[in-house]
Amino acid sequence: MDRLLTWALLACAALSSAWAQTYVSAEPIPSQDIVGTANLTKILNLGYPNLELWSQRLLNDCQVVQNVISVLSDNRAITTVTFGNTRYKVAAGGFEAVTDPTYVLTFDDSSPAAASASDIFVLDNALGYALNQGGTAQFSLPFSTKNPFVFALDYAVVTFGGFLSGVQAQQFFNYVGTIDPKLWSGTDAGFTQVNISNNPVNNYLLDDSMLFLIGAVPKQEFIQGLYAATTTTPNAGYSPLAKNGNPATAKAGAAFPGNDWIAFPNGDGYLTNIPNASSELLSALAALRQQHLQAVTNLLNAIDRGNVAIYLNNQFKCPR
Repeated sequence: MDRLLTWALLACAALSSAWAQTYVSAEPIPSQDIVGTANLTKILNLGYPNLELWSQRLLNDCQVVQNVISVLSDNRAITTVTFGNTRYKVAAGGFEAVTDPTYVLTFDDSSPAAASASDIFVLDNALGYALNQGGTAQFSLPFSTKNPFVFALDYAVVTFGGFLSGVQAQQFFNYVGTIDPKLWSGTDAGFTQVNISNNPVNNYLLDDSMLFLIGAVPKQEFIQGLYAATTTTPNAGYSPLAKNGNPATAKAGAAFPGNDWIAFPNGDGYLTNIPNASSELLSALAALRQQHLQAVTNLLNAIDRGNVAIYLNNQFKCPR
């Protein structure tokens, strides 16, 4: 059987299986409203590989994601998120023509040992707050009316044969823009690099798929553009496919928590979604947020000194 057809069939089988999963994407690159346009431009101009290394050091050396999970768990704000049902790593995320490294969390949300929808939503908001984000992305496959935190949104998946790097994901997203700019730079155009399989939690390291949530375009335009980009790219397969073999979409349950840091400098847009937060929890989250801001300041200082490579490889230290 043709390999592209095999990948498409496997992805379609995963999308229609009984296994359900939720993904959260939260970037370490801060909001423009936090650091200003000039500083954000400095950071983005480092390029994807440097930003990926910085993101990995924050994740692995400084435990920025695990620290948020631990603070929430220690204060009983979440009780069902465990190592058994949750994985996370640095992957690629694209939004309106820009591709950055992001922290992608993959949750089992359906087994007897699953993370609850409410705990996932609380964690999503806490990450957005601690990482100084203007917004995060959360999506569940398939959409379920039982989850009160999400709404139905069309999506499609492009899966690649073998390893998919963040740079390769960025290149494909840019290529999509040459076919239909609205699917690249248009309102809410974007993707997240994930694993699509019958067990994405265990297989999270094989994130060989790009999940595209529909933006502000008609569904048929969304399908046609992505399918054209996929079929003209080696080792790429599109899903889902309709019974007649034509490209289609499926429904995800999507949520986009966020905060306007100009209007709400204390992060109320996120904190209001963490019910009954104690003063101890709020203080701990604020401390993590300040640590992230210090990490951003350290990176900007390295940029200004012109020694980013030395800083990231030899002089990087976790803020305390």
